[in-house]
Amino acid sequence: MSADLVVNGAAGRMGRLVASELRRCGFTDLVGCDVVEDRNLALADGPFPLARDLVQALRPGGIVVDFSHPAATQVLLDAVQSRRARLVIGTTGQSADEMRRIELAATSVPVVLARNFSLGIHRMLQAITKLRVMIDEGFDLEILETHHSAKRDAPSGTAIMLLEAFWGNAPVDVVHGRSGVDARRKPLEVGVHSVRGGGIPGEHTLLLAGPDEVVEIRHRALSRAAFVSGVPKAVRFVQDHPPGLYSMLDVIGDAE
Repeated sequence: MSADLVVNGAAGRMGRLVASELRRCGFTDLVGCDVVEDRNLALADGPFPLARDLVQALRPGGIVVDFSHPAATQVLLDAVQSRRARLVIGTTGQSADEMRRIELAATSVPVVLARNFSLGIHRMLQAITKLRVMIDEGFDLEILETHHSAKRDAPSGTAIMLLEAFWGNAPVDVVHGRSGVDARRKPLEVGVHSVRGGGIPGEHTLLLAGPDEVVEIRHRALSRAAFVSGVPKAVRFVQDHPPGLYSMLDVIGDAE
């Protein structure tokens, strides 16, 4: 069993969402790969074939969409390079060494790497760069992210992306929550706050507060499917681009 497009880590929650989204968008030559299971997955849109060996599952010149585990980075890169394939990575949490390996692999194969693939979040990232001028106009920046009670990391990777997109490389003092008898805001301070509760898929708010007015930009995911909405675009992108390390901002292009 092999295909031109393989979802690696397909038995996981995000892998299943990715497989369903790709099939919904018309990708039919598609199989899954997962070291945990080697049977068909029962997805809402029908059974999904699953293999354990990535090299055998992937045809030469194909594409891997990876939502597995950072510990499998080297195995993933070896398989992709041996098949002269193309790669879309949605797995997060890589170490500095694993990131260096991905960057090295991208010199020989095209790689799209993203913390999430939400189209709305990435359009939000494009929009907020135009608001940096508001800091010079006396506005304070706060970022609030809200997720379900089982989310382990805080702040979310998306909140970090928003901060980096807005602030760039300028020096800033990031504060995670405030408490005590003197919690007054300091110059060049940004609050990045995390809320955990219930089954909330994800909500991110960029708040710019001035002396007499407040501007808020908010992205609310109505389901976890929002976090894979850009995967089909990323797959089409790596089909047509040379080796290199790309982001979702490269994939979606400039907003006119």
